[in-house]
Amino acid sequence: MLARLTAERKQLSNGVDQQHPALVAFAKYQNIEKLTREILIELVDHIKVYENGNISVHFKFADEFRRIAEYIEINTTDTAAAG
Repeated sequence: MLARLTAERKQLSNGVDQQHPALVAFAKYQNIEKLTREILIELVDHIKVYENGNISVHFKFADEFRRIAEYIEINTTDTAAAG
């Protein structure tokens, strides 16, 4: 567990470039006004509809976005504390 967390922290410290596939995909659709088949194919891995009517959407880049958000949070906090 510690090794995995250390590796993930190292990856976060390497930063995220603007050519990251997740950023490219979401930047392409940043002002979505209407959900289309093209958007679903590019951004959604699968959708589950349960018997009780609940819906679960699993995005293709969910883990990447979590890491990107953590990177931004860490660097924003570090920058604010330093400034």
